[in-house]
Amino acid sequence: MFWWLFLLCPLAYLIGGFNVAKTVTKIRHVDLSRVGSGNAGATNVGRAMGFKWFLLVTLLECFKCASISSIGYLFVSLYTGKFTWYTQSHYIVMLAMGISAIFGSIFPVWYRFKGGKGLATWMGLAFVLNPLVMLVVAAIYIPLLAITHIMSLSTLLGVITWAILSLCIEAPKTPVVIVLYLVCVGLIVYSHRKNIVRLFTGKENKFILKKKEQPVNAVNADDINAGNSTEIVKK
Repeated sequence: MFWWLFLLCPLAYLIGGFNVAKTVTKIRHVDLSRVGSGNAGATNVGRAMGFKWFLLVTLLECFKCASISSIGYLFVSLYTGKFTWYTQSHYIVMLAMGISAIFGSIFPVWYRFKGGKGLATWMGLAFVLNPLVMLVVAAIYIPLLAITHIMSLSTLLGVITWAILSLCIEAPKTPVVIVLYLVCVGLIVYSHRKNIVRLFTGKENKFILKKKEQPVNAVNADDINAGNSTEIVKK
């Protein structure tokens, strides 16, 4: 039944390899390699261009992988004639295609195998496959990110929690599904290997969005009252 995965997964990989962050920053003439970790992902876009661009790239990457996984659902449903809640076949195909998209996001053939870290792409898969679990994960790790400002820590803990909760609560506990979840977690952990080293050495980059530039004519009122000259510096 699953022989057509040999056709669908390469297609998912190629689509997943389309890097939204690289496209957006190229249009805006921003060089991500000189910002933060130098990675071509949504987190670095936020550091370089601000929250709205971080949100845009994240949503587009999520939509990309969610669409790919949804195609897997439709394919299985049309093949079996069962448009129901996810069966074991749905899980296998959606996971396999989603993982292929994540692999493409991290190692895109279009960009000489240098992509992002697969976080936003994974989020698209997770929200389509396990929406309730992802709401729990978001409720736990968004506050953690707000407190620590360390995206990699929240990401790694979130992905591991997602896999454990999904397997314990709703996913079919078959060897194939379990292996696919482990592969998915392994991909995200591998893409964050440098972050893990920096976490243990205390040198991890903080996730701080770029602030808006001050107007050139903006001068601190206290400095004016004190008669001091103020040098305006762009943040």
